Amino acid sequence: MEIQFYIFLLFFVLAVAFEVFYSQKHNLQLYNFKDSVVSMTLGITAVLMRVLLKSTWLGLWIFLSQFAIFKIEDTWLVWLALFFLNEFLFYWFHRLSHEIRILWAVHVNHHSSEMMNFTTAARLPLFNFVLHMIFWSPFVLIGFDPYMVFAISNISFLFAVFQHTQIIGKLPAIIEYIFVTPEHHRLHHASNPTYINHNYGAIFIVFDRWFGTFKEADPSEPIEYGITKNIKTYNPVKVVFHEWIDMFREKKNA
Repeated sequence: MEIQFYIFLLFFVLAVAFEVFYSQKHNLQLYNFKDSVVSMTLGITAVLMRVLLKSTWLGLWIFLSQFAIFKIEDTWLVWLALFFLNEFLFYWFHRLSHEIRILWAVHVNHHSSEMMNFTTAARLPLFNFVLHMIFWSPFVLIGFDPYMVFAISNISFLFAVFQHTQIIGKLPAIIEYIFVTPEHHRLHHASNPTYINHNYGAIFIVFDRWFGTFKEADPSEPIEYGITKNIKTYNPVKVVFHEWIDMFREKKNA
């Protein structure tokens, strides 16, 4: 998985460099240097936390695997089945991360940027790895190999990075119907009241279509990125913890 990650990292750096060049050439103002620094700081921190705690993460799943209901063999059909199950689980995990406030407090920093570019993808929810350890554990208890679960969940995560851009327009209709495209994900990052809480999928948009959370952007209503109450700060600590602070203050004043 390490080699694949370095290949992904190379593509990510090239994508950012091209997007910056494209933005400057066409005067699109897609980047804010301070905003991107915050996003990259949170991304690097989140990746380092994942690397440092990978053994703990997998160790927990390996421990749980001894209580698995079944012993599922490692075949390509099993990988394919797990891939689709992962998509289904991610949809609900992501949706609940918007609908349940304590989960939103973890997730919100990913939406806190008022920009939309490839570095926005790096603005990862810092403590998501804890939630992933919990929410993805049922796969291990069913009988899927912990390493398979870990690999599939990370593939989904890496794919989603390239949805965070404004330089890719609408793709052919069949692709837009099946997959989460930049067009769909831009709306997911909108703060417009009519757009929020839609398009939760990671790779496939079909679950949004099935469960009533799919929405297309209205050309007459441009997308405004960020959250409903933007925090106006480049302090990474405040970006990560601002919702927790608000929750504490509300509880204290209740």
